[in-house]
Amino acid sequence: MMPFSLRLAASFICVILIAGILPSAASANLIDRPSRQINKLPAKKVYRIAGEKHLPPFSYINKEGKFTGFSVELFRRIADEEGVEFQFYPMNFYEASQALKAGKVDAIMGMKYSAEQSERFQFSEPYFTMADVLIVPKEATADIKNLTDLREKTIVMQEEPASFDLLLNVRRVEFQLALNPRDAFDFLLMERADAFLTNKWTAEFYLKRSGEQDHYRILENIGVPSDFSAVVRPRETELLSMINGSLARMKENGDYQTLYLQWFGLYPDGQLKEMRNWIIVLVILISCAVAVLIFAYLWNKRLQREVARRTAALAEANAQLEVQQQAISEAHAFKTQIIHHMYYGILTFDDTLQLTSLNERAKTMLGIDSQAKVVTEDILRQPHMASILQHYKYFKGRKEEQLFSEEITFEEKGEKRFILCRLIPLYEESGKKNGCLLTLADRSEAKMLEEKLATQEKMRALGQLVAGVAHEIRNPLTSMKTFVDLLPRKYEDPAFRQELVKYVPEALKRMNTIVESLLDYARPKHPQTQKLKAAAFIQSVADIIEPTLKKHRVRLEIQADPQLEVICDPDQLKQVMLNLLLNALDAMEQTEKKQLTIKAAKRKGSGVIQVADTGMGIDSHSALQIFEPFYTTKPHGVGLGLALCYQWIKENHGDLQVETEPGKGTVFTIILPTAEEEGEKK
Repeated sequence: MMPFSLRLAASFICVILIAGILPSAASANLIDRPSRQINKLPAKKVYRIAGEKHLPPFSYINKEGKFTGFSVELFRRIADEEGVEFQFYPMNFYEASQALKAGKVDAIMGMKYSAEQSERFQFSEPYFTMADVLIVPKEATADIKNLTDLREKTIVMQEEPASFDLLLNVRRVEFQLALNPRDAFDFLLMERADAFLTNKWTAEFYLKRSGEQDHYRILENIGVPSDFSAVVRPRETELLSMINGSLARMKENGDYQTLYLQWFGLYPDGQLKEMRNWIIVLVILISCAVAVLIFAYLWNKRLQREVARRTAALAEANAQLEVQQQAISEAHAFKTQIIHHMYYGILTFDDTLQLTSLNERAKTMLGIDSQAKVVTEDILRQPHMASILQHYKYFKGRKEEQLFSEEITFEEKGEKRFILCRLIPLYEESGKKNGCLLTLADRSEAKMLEEKLATQEKMRALGQLVAGVAHEIRNPLTSMKTFVDLLPRKYEDPAFRQELVKYVPEALKRMNTIVESLLDYARPKHPQTQKLKAAAFIQSVADIIEPTLKKHRVRLEIQADPQLEVICDPDQLKQVMLNLLLNALDAMEQTEKKQLTIKAAKRKGSGVIQVADTGMGIDSHSALQIFEPFYTTKPHGVGLGLALCYQWIKENHGDLQVETEPGKGTVFTIILPTAEEEGEKK
């Protein structure tokens, strides 16, 4: 029986002889044909075939500028066999697809099969099957062994659906698309990508041509096998049938195997596959035997080195652990000192309201001995503490940033103490509430200072009020004194008596007005609050002043929420609104645009009424004093109108604010409680 190696050599020689004989025989047949027969042949049908011009060794333009390759030669043989003419158009696959859609070419050769493309074109039977490989730098080979190792890396590839669908299954992969394999390989050389995805033969061709075989490595078994086929338009069944039939005949008569041998070497038929498998098995057995021998020798050496390395690493880790423990201990001691010496008292409780920690300041504020061991019951016996902690149970199921914030008052050793308490929920990293933090701030000293400041402010305000009263009364008194001084000498003068009768009553009337306004300002009133529909109330006030507005050609606009309800004294609110509207009317007396706007809406749970005008505005200095008694910018004003408005709004638990700018108008904002707010307070 012939030895295995001799059989392999004999097979190889036979294949080479066949490859040489068949083309010669074909050439001889062509030469022996009479020239007259060739001249009498009918004109061949011409088909336009597109192919990728940068996909060696399948289809590419060589150094001589000729379009060649395995796919090109295969289709030339199909044309010769079928008696047709194929005109080849080298271009990128993307351009070829567009040309086929537009009917500029009749078919594309060498396209990978994909489900997406099969919906647009018809695929022939496959004439080549191959799997994608990766070209990666050799230094990165240890990190990249399969597709999953490509995460967070950039892969350059030709823009084709089959390869793109393969990489879509890998998460967090960045793509760099190129028009053709040559451009993609250039991107890899320029380090604009970490890997290049293509077929094995194209990869070997470009590596060999660039001389970079020593710097890059091809990783196989990356993707699933893909079929190379020709594609035609959906209705081009004649050309598709011709290509499929010719391919089947070429595989049967050996022409396909001969062409494959010319471009890729031995054709992987069944015998060659079996021989390759035997060689692989033999190499594996020999390698295993050698590996066992080497392993037995090196294992002991490696084990000794590994034990020494692990011992050194363990000693180093132990030293680092001791350093970390010392740092943690120092950080804990530092944090403890900070917490215990804070000005605020801090207490923490778990989810069942059991005390977990408190600082020294909290013990001092609660009157607990600093040396005593504190338990939850000691805290609950303190004034107000039990009721404060109940808020945690009340808000347990809610997402609140602060559960309780209030200043509590109690007496200790005959002195009044003011403690500001805040109860704040504590959360785990997952967001689950697991306890609360109670902070205590002693505001007793601050309260005492606030009372002193309030007393000083009252005295200042009283002095300002007295000065205003004196200033306002002095003017009419001066007029009356002048008439009294002149009375003995000019009593008989009729003109004097007429002036006396005219000015003295006016002066007395002005003094009486000042005194009554002052009494209204000082007299404590208890507003009769009730629920008001803001829109209807504003309309009733507008009806009163509307004739005056029309007389002065002022345009009134009302924008009121019909659902808004406020709580206030209607009489006081009406006086405030009328005062603001009349002031706005005076402010717009000299302006060209006269626009008065009243808005009412709900904002942050409160009712807001705004009165805006387009008047002259108020300067910043005057805006700070307009709510003070006896401050006025009007020639004949008393200066108590806005002061009374401010007082009435405050008595109704509201606020009055002003926004103004000289030359751009003024906006007065009335803030009042709503029915919902009153319900929540109760």
